[in-house]
Order: sequence, then C-alpha cells, then structure tokens
Amino acid sequence: MNNWKEITKNWLSRKRSFIGLENDVLNIFQTAFENTLVSEKSWFGFPKSRQSLSLTFGRIYLIGIFNRTIEILIDMDLKEQIDFNTRLVSSSVSNGQSLYWVTTDIKNIPKLISNKLIWKHYKLATLKVNNYPNIKWERKDWLEGKYLLSDLINYKAINDIDYDSYKQTFELELEKSLSASSKLRRKRLNKAPKKPLVSKSYSTTFIRNPDVVAEILEGANGFCEYCEKEAPFKKDTNKNGFLEVHHIIPLSENGFDTVENAVALCPNCHRHAHYGKKTFDIEKLKKDGTQKQHL
Repeated sequence: MNNWKEITKNWLSRKRSFIGLENDVLNIFQTAFENTLVSEKSWFGFPKSRQSLSLTFGRIYLIGIFNRTIEILIDMDLKEQIDFNTRLVSSSVSNGQSLYWVTTDIKNIPKLISNKLIWKHYKLATLKVNNYPNIKWERKDWLEGKYLLSDLINYKAINDIDYDSYKQTFELELEKSLSASSKLRRKRLNKAPKKPLVSKSYSTTFIRNPDVVAEILEGANGFCEYCEKEAPFKKDTNKNGFLEVHHIIPLSENGFDTVENAVALCPNCHRHAHYGKKTFDIEKLKKDGTQKQHL
C-alpha cells in the first residue's frame, strides 16, 4: 500500500473513537506534508510495534497521533502565542537548538490546521532535524509498515521558509547560546556539522549555528576584529556591544559555518568586507581564523 490516504483510512478503521474525524485527520496530514522540507528522509504510516499514526524523521516525530492526542513538531516554544500546550523534545537539547511539540486533543485539529504560525515553525523544525546528529538514527521496528514520504507524494513543500519566523527563532537561540558557557558551546560545536542547512526559494537562506555566532561575539568582547575599535553602540536586549558575524569564506561560496571561518566586525567593516573587497585585507581575517583553530 503506497497511497497515504488509504494508509490513514486503514489506521482510522481500527479506531472507534475517531468516528466522524476522518476528514480532519486527512486534512492535517495533508497540511503537514505540504510543509515538510525533508520528504525524502521522512517516514509515514503505523508500524506494528507502534499504535500511533505518524510522520517521523529518524527517531523523532514530526507529527503524530497517539490515542486522542496529536503532536506537531516546532522549532521554538510558541505556548504563549498559539493557545496550545507545548513540551520540550528532550533529545534536541544537546544540539543547542531546542525543539518542541505542540500537543492537544484531536478535537482541536481544525484549529491546528488554521494556525499559520504553527506551520511556519513546523517547517523550520523539519529542516533543522536534518542537522541533529543525535536523532537521525532509525529503529527498524519503528519503520516496519511505514513508507518514505517522497514515495507517497509527488510534490515538495509548497510553502517557502518564512524569513521573519526564522530570524525570530535564531535570535532566541542566540540569546540561549550566549547565556551558556563556552565549554558547553564548544562541546556542541564539536558534534555540529560544518555545513549550514540551506533553504532555497526565490532566494537562499542559510540556517546558521547560533553557537558559532555566540562564540565569536564573546571572543571579540565588544571590539571589531578588523579595525580593533569598540562596537559603535550597545544592544538594548543584552547591553553587549553591537557587532556582526562575518564568514571569511562566504557560505554562498561553500564556506563552513564554523568558529574558524567567522569573525566579529563592526557594521562599517562588515560593509567594507562585502562592498569594498579590493581594499579589504581578507588575508588578515584568514590569519585570525587560522589562530582560532589552536584555541
């Protein structure tokens, strides 16, 4: 059986408590599929060893129904904004970028479907799990009876990444990373992939590692690493000097999202790096990056 609607109806036929909810269940999985950015690595169905109907990536649920509870993965805690309960995905904590599940009774499926904010952050979550090393492994007994989403549907996610939603999440992740110890960040960075995630639509968005940014900003201590002058002003949020993190070899040119490939620049030097390349001493930054490898 490789028709996702038939798989869903087959599962529902065994659940008396779902009588009258067939269309709701079909509609919410349809919405999830349209917003899943890793369809070629996500599995849908209900294995014999599990009673839930779910879409999973590795060993984490992207969306699942358990008895009369439905849970949807999101990339930040939206509890105060969406009027639904949320709970932390414990296995995501060690990655430094926490994920959460929106959790509620199946009677609320229509409200979930209509909540655009949830789906914006679900989409970001489906992209981020692809870079989480500790949740990628797959249990064979969980996959028995499941099918790759890319084999069940003939389209990719129809909605682009919402940059404002991504920026909001990143700023929160950065604040958490800045409040953590450098030792903890370095521990996570040792496990983190060097290549950033990429979301392509009409433009390209690189999903950056907040631990890299936090390490660079903390190391700069409020001073530009190019002109060596103090940051021009302090941020309202944390009173730290405002500097911008610049990749020596740009991510768009296959550069790594690592501490060694990044520096903190004042806004003026940052613009100089991008728009005055002929007079910008890039070798100075490369030398600084080499020194960081030995820290």
